[in-house]
Amino acid sequence: MKNYISSPGKTLKILSDHNIRLRKSLGQNYIIDTNSVKKMVSLANITGEDTILEIGWGIGSLTEVLLENKPAKIICIEVDRKVSEVFRDIFREEIENGSVVLIIEDAMDIDFEKLSSLYNINKMISNLPYKIAAPLTLKILKETEKIPQSWMTIQKDIADRLTAEPGDKNYSSYTVKSNTLACYRSCFKISRNCFLPKPFVDSSVVEVTRKKIPAQLCGEGGIESFFNFINASFAHRRKMLLNSLSRSKDYSSKLDRIAEFLQQIGKNKAVRAEDLSLKDYIFLYRNLLI
Repeated sequence: MKNYISSPGKTLKILSDHNIRLRKSLGQNYIIDTNSVKKMVSLANITGEDTILEIGWGIGSLTEVLLENKPAKIICIEVDRKVSEVFRDIFREEIENGSVVLIIEDAMDIDFEKLSSLYNINKMISNLPYKIAAPLTLKILKETEKIPQSWMTIQKDIADRLTAEPGDKNYSSYTVKSNTLACYRSCFKISRNCFLPKPFVDSSVVEVTRKKIPAQLCGEGGIESFFNFINASFAHRRKMLLNSLSRSKDYSSKLDRIAEFLQQIGKNKAVRAEDLSLKDYIFLYRNLLI
């Protein structure tokens, strides 16, 4: 039986042989459960036509299983140069024949529109570094519409925010902004015991399906203007929406109009930001621009 990189013993041996210490500052938590890796990859139904983006390849626990499914190419991004040298040794043949492309750079500095166009990336499958998982997910969605589906392992609390409904304790500005750009489905949970070092929280594998940006948000100011409205609405959590917006230089003079629009969607003036749906926010925003 094959001894996968994602088995606990092999991961520990590779790290020990190369004197690698995982860095908390980079959010490095390596998965040591091969069944979870295979289960995640199986969700993507990989074919020989797929070019896959993997962020945070580490020592190749996920890459190894992706290659077994024979995609056209895997574009791998990693910021840790020492770990990258180990990866080069393990996957030297695949790198030389072009089936694996290495990019050693901070993912938060990459232009994903250019990257996805350059390599015709159509799927992302990644165990995202914990430290940047939340902002990186939003960054990729904002920058490119060319990756229609993704599967990613992230902290369960971030997954809960992505899939929260209005009124839930996890519903936030991040929820509204992320759901403007994509739909999310929690596929399965991975225990914190399946990672090295063990993090403080469990993880979830989430399926992301890209949405087309609503036409109502493609006008003046674009999506960033809408996101600024969302940020202002949630600026003071647990406060009434109108109270939060009263402190915004962009919306403090429009409170009467906002109250009227709230009434039109069946909400009273005391409604809180976390009680409004994405559809509600799009309605308010577009009417404020008229």
